[in-house]
Amino acid sequence: MKTALVAALVLSAALFMTAQAQEAEPAFGQEAVELRAFRNGDVEAAANERQSVSTHSHSHAHGGAHDHGVESEIIFGFTLGSDTHPSGESKVAFETVGRLGKRSSHYVGIGQKLELAHAFTHDLSASVSLLSDYHKVHARSGYEADVEPVTARFMFNGFGGELRYRLLNRATSPFGLTLHVEPVVAVSDELSGIQGRKYGSENKIILDRTLVPDRWFAALNLLHDMEVVRERGTVAWSRGTNIGLALALTHQIAPNVFLGAETRYLRAYDGLSLATYSGNALYAGPTFTIAKNGAFASLAYNGLIGGHEKGLSNGLDLTHFERHQIRVKIGLHF
Repeated sequence: MKTALVAALVLSAALFMTAQAQEAEPAFGQEAVELRAFRNGDVEAAANERQSVSTHSHSHAHGGAHDHGVESEIIFGFTLGSDTHPSGESKVAFETVGRLGKRSSHYVGIGQKLELAHAFTHDLSASVSLLSDYHKVHARSGYEADVEPVTARFMFNGFGGELRYRLLNRATSPFGLTLHVEPVVAVSDELSGIQGRKYGSENKIILDRTLVPDRWFAALNLLHDMEVVRERGTVAWSRGTNIGLALALTHQIAPNVFLGAETRYLRAYDGLSLATYSGNALYAGPTFTIAKNGAFASLAYNGLIGGHEKGLSNGLDLTHFERHQIRVKIGLHF
């Protein structure tokens, strides 16, 4: 999959460089006003009033609490955009991520998160969240010795958080750039479903850009996930790390409605360093988002289309990764 990784990097670089090279097209409502003499004061006053109303309307649409315009954080699916919320604004959101299909087991894993976020500045936001977990796992024939079954059960799974800091604003820079850290303390491993103790963090470097104003948007995420887990009844800690990248493209097909696609390339390692390689995965799938008046809903599906497990000459890596992943998120800004 090294070829796929290089191809994704080249494609993402080409998108950003091409868009940057193009002359920026002013968005509707932001066009330059031609200065000219007015024949009388009444005409001049009317023109000034129209310009004032237009400027106020545009500013409210992109900075007010009721109409956000295009908010890139939520429009790409599993891949995130760089936008942060206006200072003082809060958000409540509910996210569900489903994982289905393993080589050795009939596997269903569903993680849920209820999140409350607040923007302390225009570039810095933080959140706290409650986590829940559902798993149903039983071994396929011939793999009974390798799989610890989990009967269908739903449980509270701990606490999480999120910190986002924007370094570059895509509205005033060639591209947006945000650092994203998402720590978690859980009482169940979200992958195996086995109860115990888990500490982890999903870390991202997020880049995005508007390719065509109000129409086409692209995002690139550099990914680093790490976790340490101790199963109930044991004293040993297991450690794992995933690194990779995600590339997404979406189109505003109608006002506040976005349809796109994304691909993610992931590599799994035993331990917190990158010394012991375990396997890789290539995902791809569609994304859909609708957002209006501070509320939003997004849906994304990723299917496993490539990769392999270390030590296997063929076949997908269905030990460290799932065949299907689905993400649903709804939220409200206030």
